[in-house]
Parts: sequence; structure tokens; C-alpha cells
Amino acid sequence: MNDDLPLESSVSGPALKPILFNILSIFFLGLTCLCPAFSLMIFAAPDSGLNPLPPGGRFLATATSTFTETPLIAFPVTWTPTATPEWTLPATHTSAATSGLTDTPVFNPNPQDTPKPFFPFVVEGGNPTYSASPNGCAWLGVAGAVYDLAHNPLDSLLIQIQGKLSGEVIDIEQITGSVSDDLDGEFEIQLAGQPALSLNALWIQLLDGNRNPISDKIVFNTYAACDKNLITVVFIQVNP
Repeated sequence: MNDDLPLESSVSGPALKPILFNILSIFFLGLTCLCPAFSLMIFAAPDSGLNPLPPGGRFLATATSTFTETPLIAFPVTWTPTATPEWTLPATHTSAATSGLTDTPVFNPNPQDTPKPFFPFVVEGGNPTYSASPNGCAWLGVAGAVYDLAHNPLDSLLIQIQGKLSGEVIDIEQITGSVSDDLDGEFEIQLAGQPALSLNALWIQLLDGNRNPISDKIVFNTYAACDKNLITVVFIQVNP
């Protein structure tokens, strides 16, 4: 009955075992030959990379050393950040002719800094003068005259004096040239029956026929002295 089986089936089992053993024997024989060669190479060059335990413990030192990162930029011991300056472009001014806009006037909170209007008449010498009145000591007042550009006396202009004197309100007006027919352009106004002291409490101003101011308000003092009871104010024209 065994004669009917194929020839390969009858010899495959026991024939493969010697071949496998032969292969394994050749493999281990090769390893046996390589081990002495590897040992000789390490013995000849103990510092080579093939030696897992090089002399001097280099492998152990490398394995146990701690890695520290070295910064690329060396900062100072105490580093304080500095503020970066901000650059501001200068303001550019565009003229009204090119922009079509006009400059907005700036509000001045101090009215004393506002330029005063220019009047055609000013006080000669800049300030009133003081002297003794020909009317005697029982008198206190203001006298003077008004002259044009050619130094001709001007009549029909209004002299106005306002303020306070000895607690009394002063509001007096007089037309130039009305004192006397022989005194063209002159005026004379009595303030009190005796000299009295007042500081920056009275002012005098020249008005035209329409009561428009044509001079600045001139503030003046009065004194309780008989040699200063006449205040002289002369208006001169400096502008048409």
C-alpha cells in the first residue's frame, strides 16, 4: 500500500531536519569566528567607537553629564527694559489759499492780553500832570485842551469823566471850547471843593459828536495836597 504514495511525500519530513541543522551550525560557526576578530579590533584600538566600555570612563561621563543650554545672546546680570522713543511727525501747516480754510481764532482767557483798539487821540506825554490850581486850595478838578494833527484846537468834542471820589459817584461831561469864547478847544471840570485822595478810581475819555470813543480811557489819581489839586490832560491827534 505504501508503494502507491509519491516519492516526495515519503522523504520530505526526515530530509529537511539535517538541512536546518546545517544552516544553524554554519551561522553559529560564523559568529564564533567573528568574536575573536571583534575582540582583536577593540584590543588594538580601545578608544574606538566599537568599544562599549572605553578606558577613562568616557562613556559613563557622557551618559551621566547634565546638558546645559548656552544662550545665543549674553544679557547683563540685571537687565532693565528701556522704553522705545515715539517719533512724532512735525505738524504741517496748509495755507488758507490752498486748503480753502481759514485759521480759527484762538480764545484768549486773559482779556488784559487782548490788543487795545488804536484811537486817533492820545494824551500828550502819556500821562496827566499835577500842579496847584489858580482857583486856590478850595478846589479840585481836571483841565486841558484838544488839538488836531496840525495842533489846532478842536471844539465840540465831548470830555467824559467817570469813577468814584471820596465814596461819591462821579459822572461829568463837558464840551470842548465851552469854557470861554477865548479858550478854543479847552475844558475845565471841577470834581470837588477841596483836594482829596483817590488811587486809580477815576478815568477821563474823549468822545466825538456821536459819543463814539476817540481816545482810550485814561485812569488818573487825585491827591489831598494843594499843590496837586489841578490835573491837566491834553489830547493830541496822532491819526486821522
